[in-house]
Amino acid sequence: MSDNKLAEKMYLKTAKSLAIFNEQAHPALAAQLPADLLRPDPEPVDAVLMFAMNQRELERWFPPALARVGDKGSLWIAHLKQSAAKATDISRDSISAWARDHGATVVASVSLDLDWSALRLKRL
Repeated sequence: MSDNKLAEKMYLKTAKSLAIFNEQAHPALAAQLPADLLRPDPEPVDAVLMFAMNQRELERWFPPALARVGDKGSLWIAHLKQSAAKATDISRDSISAWARDHGATVVASVSLDLDWSALRLKRL
């Protein structure tokens, strides 16, 4: 998958800034994003991509990831598909319910690769 395809899936065409949380969960996928958008500083950004392999990681990374989302920005939570070779205790539905209880709602879902999907969230 090229940089452009992943960026298109994540609606980054007009984004000027991006932050990634827990990228060590899938460094190859994180490396496909446009490097010129990445902002390591703590300022709000247009898009945040957060990787969560399980509920523990979702709970750990969600608060700081959501805090980085700018006023009109979006948070993407990348998660293992139930069909992935690695076991996970989260799913699209459990992430959606958990996020709703913590101030965000799911507005889109995309497949990132054979093992990973991502949910796009907005603040409630």
